[in-house]
Amino acid sequence: MGPGESTTVTIVQEISDRDGVRPTDLEPPLYEVVDTEALDALFRSSGDDTDTATVRLEFTYRGYTVSVTGPQEVEIEPTRRSAESSSD
Repeated sequence: MGPGESTTVTIVQEISDRDGVRPTDLEPPLYEVVDTEALDALFRSSGDDTDTATVRLEFTYRGYTVSVTGPQEVEIEPTRRSAESSSD
């Protein structure tokens, strides 16, 4: 995540890079899966290192599990298929 880059921009860039498509070509758009304004507001850096609250948000998008724990901490991993769904 670049300095000053929003959490949603980071997520969209990373997933579009992994999927080999332009960010504007992602379907569905991220805003249809999660409230992007709330996501950015929740993880906007205050510039104050005294924040001690820990917040973790996790959701699935386009076959990835997206975990956000801070303004500079976004993890994107392929979603694991459960044994139930793989036997279908």
